[in-house]
Amino acid sequence: MKNILHIISSARGEQSYSSQLSSAILEKLLQQGNINTVTVRDLVKDAPPYADEMSIHEFYKHPELYDEQSRQLLSYANLIVDEVRKADIIIIGTPVFNLGISTPLKAWLDQLIRAGITYVFDEQGNRVGRFTGKKVYLAVASGGRRTEGAPDYISAYLRDVFRSYAGITDVETYHIEGTMENGFTADYESVLKDFNPVNDIS
Repeated sequence: MKNILHIISSARGEQSYSSQLSSAILEKLLQQGNINTVTVRDLVKDAPPYADEMSIHEFYKHPELYDEQSRQLLSYANLIVDEVRKADIIIIGTPVFNLGISTPLKAWLDQLIRAGITYVFDEQGNRVGRFTGKKVYLAVASGGRRTEGAPDYISAYLRDVFRSYAGITDVETYHIEGTMENGFTADYESVLKDFNPVNDIS
């Protein structure tokens, strides 16, 4: 039985194409069965705190040096780390903002990724992710369309963050594009026609 974490990061609420696409991915997984729990974290309704002068020092501390102030300032960070740790499958919906991810999603990542927590360094100084064996689905919505050969900044960025700083290498992206075009109609079944289900997660 698998646990799913569903991340919503668009401010458009029910009108969000990225949220609807990520929900369609969730539905595909639920149809397969073998799902234990689904945890939904809406980063707009419950916005991640931004690092400030006090909290930024805690992020760079080694976990062995955490004290009571650390626990207070890192309470949100510890909560979302625990959610990711427990999840077998992570679904992330994000719109494209100026070739980047949504602001709440960036803040969530900044709270999540920490040395000694999501990654450590081995004896050779190599970075080693600690959250291996998980699957990430990205649901990306954009108002325009990428031209042929144009880089996919969203997928590349998130794939590198999860691989390099969490050890998650299985990241799959589904796009819905052209949402600002006149007469646009979302066809999520078409976007997910080649959907790859999770068969086994070690």
